[in-house]
Amino acid sequence: SMKFLLPAVLAVAACGTTPDERPATAEVVVFSILAPSCGQVQCHSTTTNLEGYAFDTFDAAKDSLRQLVGPTAAQSELVDVLHSDSERMPPDSPLAEEDIVLIETWIDSGAQGL
Repeated sequence: SMKFLLPAVLAVAACGTTPDERPATAEVVVFSILAPSCGQVQCHSTTTNLEGYAFDTFDAAKDSLRQLVGPTAAQSELVDVLHSDSERMPPDSPLAEEDIVLIETWIDSGAQGL
């Protein structure tokens, strides 16, 4: 039955529909993706502020994102580091592809909320 499942999945992906119903907003990007994945106390938190970035509070995350987000996703340091092979963040467990896509969508639609 697996051979029937794969074409259905590919057909859904080809239509551009996705099960990700989250809106591409600053709140979703910060609270559902960056804070839990990047803002732990030992990483990019207001306590450690590694590399000068913090994502554990909304205000700190917005300050950090203003430095990391360019006019488009392709011009954003944030997106580069999420895709990087050599310096990927987070290093221990990369973000899920749908999280990266949502971040890219948010940036490309104007990074509302920054």
